[in-house]
Amino acid sequence: MSPWGLAGSGDARPRPSPGVVPRTPRAGTLPGRFRRPVTADRCLQPSRLARPSRYARVMDTYERILKLRAIRDYEDRMLSDEDLNKILEAARWTGSSKNLQNWSFVVVSDPAQKNRLAAAGNFTVPITNAPVAVAIVEEPGGYEFDSGRVAQNIMLAADAIGVASCPITLHRGELAGEVLGLPEGRRCRYAISLGYPAPGAGPARFGGRKPMGDLVHYDRY
Repeated sequence: MSPWGLAGSGDARPRPSPGVVPRTPRAGTLPGRFRRPVTADRCLQPSRLARPSRYARVMDTYERILKLRAIRDYEDRMLSDEDLNKILEAARWTGSSKNLQNWSFVVVSDPAQKNRLAAAGNFTVPITNAPVAVAIVEEPGGYEFDSGRVAQNIMLAADAIGVASCPITLHRGELAGEVLGLPEGRRCRYAISLGYPAPGAGPARFGGRKPMGDLVHYDRY
């Protein structure tokens, strides 16, 4: 083990001579390339206080993923244009295979049109309950895996701004395409209902998750 806590002879860092204690940086400065004075006024700058730490941002994202739940009951009011556009922008920035971005979105808010779209699936009450449903359209040459990625981004972005969501499978894809007026070669199998959660709204049932040992395998099943 080297004096720097690294094992192996490949450690190219300079080593202190025996009996020599490495110099401690001057008070109020950082070592190495960060030798910029650290003063109280710098630490108390509003921009620094208002900006969450990287760890806090990571934990917020991580906890949001773990706590995300499908919500099926919504307030009887329209989603604001600002919130809807934020959600669609997050969807637009979803990664995709080869960056093909082979998707498009149909925002459905007309009550009669929502009812017609709901007829294309078996468990579609959230579409009729919600003020808005976003139908995910797969363009020709697209990958269904990417539809899952964009659906999750829609739900996470919605949750981040206080909007509830629920993923919906449209089992009768041909009917969904007809209702949405999709050009030939495009299909829609999934939609996300969106709305502000009704008071006391929660998931249909609270279920745990399978133990990690039942799900994860290493090298072979």
